[in-house]
Amino acid sequence: MSTKSVAESVTTSGKQTVDLAQQTVRDLNQALHDQNKELTIAEWEVLNPKGEHNLAVGLDQKLKVDIYGPVGYYCAGMNKEADITVHGHAGQGIAENMMSGSVRVKGNASSAAGATAHGVFW
Repeated sequence: MSTKSVAESVTTSGKQTVDLAQQTVRDLNQALHDQNKELTIAEWEVLNPKGEHNLAVGLDQKLKVDIYGPVGYYCAGMNKEADITVHGHAGQGIAENMMSGSVRVKGNASSAAGATAHGVFW
């Protein structure tokens, strides 16, 4: 139940801010995937993930994504080129099937972290 589009969300310090208390995971992932066509915003911050699953999946562009809070299953899966940092704990399958880029978890990561990954996982 999105109350406003990601395009309408506040941009501060050159970063696009997406608040998942206001927008959906689908809105977030679509906005990130839109950067594949034309890179207009390279730095993103995600607020209030509250353990949602499948955040920032399938990225294929040199993006920097900071997620503030705990994430659920399969965050940053199928990543190519993006640098993703989770400032919190991560559920099962984080960075699953990653081809390149990096994923950092500044908390605890559950089982299957980085399964079949080819990039860097810290």
